Amino acid sequence: MLKFLLLTALTQAPAPGVPTGAPDAGTQAVVPPLPVATLPPATHELFERIKGRVAQVRIIERRSGTKSTIGSGFFVSAEGHALTNYHVVSSIVHHPEDYTAELVRDGKDTEAVPVRLVDVDVVHDLAVIQLDGPVKDWFVLADREPPQGTRLYAMGNPHDLGTTIVEGTYNGLIQDALYDKVHFSGAINSGMSGGPTVSSEGQVVGVNVASMGNQLGFLVPVTHARALLERARQVKESSPSTLLAQVGAQLLDSQQRIAERLLAEPVPTQLLGDYRVPGRWLPFLKCWGDTPHEPENPYTITSYQCSSEEDIFLSSDHRTGVVAYDHAFVSSDKLGALRFSALYTATFGNDSGGVDATKEDVTNFRCKVEFVKVGGIPVRTALCLRAYKKLPGLYDLALRVATLNASTSGVQTSLDLAGFSADNARAIARRYLEALAWTK
Repeated sequence: MLKFLLLTALTQAPAPGVPTGAPDAGTQAVVPPLPVATLPPATHELFERIKGRVAQVRIIERRSGTKSTIGSGFFVSAEGHALTNYHVVSSIVHHPEDYTAELVRDGKDTEAVPVRLVDVDVVHDLAVIQLDGPVKDWFVLADREPPQGTRLYAMGNPHDLGTTIVEGTYNGLIQDALYDKVHFSGAINSGMSGGPTVSSEGQVVGVNVASMGNQLGFLVPVTHARALLERARQVKESSPSTLLAQVGAQLLDSQQRIAERLLAEPVPTQLLGDYRVPGRWLPFLKCWGDTPHEPENPYTITSYQCSSEEDIFLSSDHRTGVVAYDHAFVSSDKLGALRFSALYTATFGNDSGGVDATKEDVTNFRCKVEFVKVGGIPVRTALCLRAYKKLPGLYDLALRVATLNASTSGVQTSLDLAGFSADNARAIARRYLEALAWTK
């Protein structure tokens, strides 16, 4: 409304140099009209035109017959294909005997209709579902990303309140991200996952995927949605076992790319006390450091940590695709060697790192503890691996290391990798450990 009033005022304003009184006979102030064709449509007009292409996706628990999860989806073909997020439908991949999916179209049929899961892209959190019959209205996927600053419109079903439209701004791909995400300045709320974000022309430029609140939303770039749809349209028949195998293959491909990037670069080091430790290995890792100021403690612990800050959703209890490590330089000029040794051992035992998963997802860790020398420094290492039960060839690695060369100081470091092949995980851990050094 403010924009409309402003534009109206501009069209009624006198031309420069023309007095505000009545014009002389035979003269008239002429103001060129604004180029109306370049103005975006009113939000309500766009909403009315495309709302029938957006639907609510419901995951139904078979025993109770009620919905366990809701999300959003949108039609992208005349054959009834619809896009949504993988995390909306993941329970069907992992527990097809317990869950099924249905779809409710806003403003069309209030009755839910069953849909089948056709294809998935677990790395980019996308899935394609399909109705058994054709649809008359669907979205076109844009063939390119819009310019930064473009006004966009996110749609979905937040908190089961019905189809909603939210205005926001396209802010481009997030720099140095491990997995492609678009920064969208707009309110994407729970339940809008899997809904479309569209341009003023109604073309999809991204798929709603996550939010950090405070108008910080994230989209899957349309290029990944387009690639998945093209592949899904070739699928004649799919089964839960086929989809689960696809998830495993996609994760293996993804970890291979990440491992190759890590192993292709020398590990940069960061000075921490009397030691050099692995620093920011690649740009997708974000790093922080701190030393708590607690004067009553007879020791100090300086920490330095790096992580990818992103992961891949497998289920509500299991995430993967993680690279994270942290270091702690522990020192004291007040404790003797025996008391420091006790503190150092306790600190090592209190390590709370690791990646969450359930017994259904992974085996127990199998560990190998050794005392070795790294760059002439004696260290204690514990290298642990656990296997993914449903996704053969994938493992989590936990490496824990403590230097043992000084009596009143030392570095403890840990590395966590989630969803890597055993060979790649060991190679990364070995390269990581070799970067540790003493500066004295």
